[in-house]
Amino acid sequence: MPPILTVTGRDVLFAHWPLDPATVESHVPDALDVATFDGSAWVSALALENRGFGPGTIRPPPWLERGMPQLNLRTYVTLDGQSGVYFLSLDAGERLAAWVGRRAFGLPFHRASMRLTRRGDTVTFRSRRDGEPSTVFQARYRPTGEAYQADPDSIESFCIEHLRYFLPESESRHIGNAGRGRVWVGELDREPWTLRPVDATIRRNTLFEAVGLPTPTTDPVVQYSPGFEMELARPVARSVS
Repeated sequence: MPPILTVTGRDVLFAHWPLDPATVESHVPDALDVATFDGSAWVSALALENRGFGPGTIRPPPWLERGMPQLNLRTYVTLDGQSGVYFLSLDAGERLAAWVGRRAFGLPFHRASMRLTRRGDTVTFRSRRDGEPSTVFQARYRPTGEAYQADPDSIESFCIEHLRYFLPESESRHIGNAGRGRVWVGELDREPWTLRPVDATIRRNTLFEAVGLPTPTTDPVVQYSPGFEMELARPVARSVS
């Protein structure tokens, strides 16, 4: 299906935590299977600055040219052997961006008060969502090493290199009725992620609590990416075998 949206971003922080698969299973639709790595399900927080989205060469709005912080919490699933991302929550720093994410792509976006600042190589990211459920996320991060791409058999690849996402059932109504025994699947196209090691400190994180998952007690596996560009196609309904 042809892409309808191009998205670019930069200064991406990836933070991944292992959880019991049975705990995560109740948070994804029955049609999807929770994917595991080393026996654990993984839930990731991504903090980034969105630098542009839109069709073709249409000029983005001024607030997006300045950069818009974005935050998402996601896990990893399979459908009929095909892997992808399942978003538990997404936050955008602009109301219009959250609206577009919900209406055009069926994604569980919320509007949040967000700020991303830079001092040298150090990025400080703050997000607060006051609506229900409320959330707070604060992190500071700085890339520290040479660029690389994830090894295909690594936890980085398991959590990062996906070109497909599955829609939450509660949000798919915005783009249509999949029908009984069907789910919505979104496809995207991009180059493999360019990654760098990162020194990261997550100071506050209530994202897990907000979606009903236990707050992790271990340090996350973290990576940094300087940026990306991806093309997204409109999600389509797919039969479940």
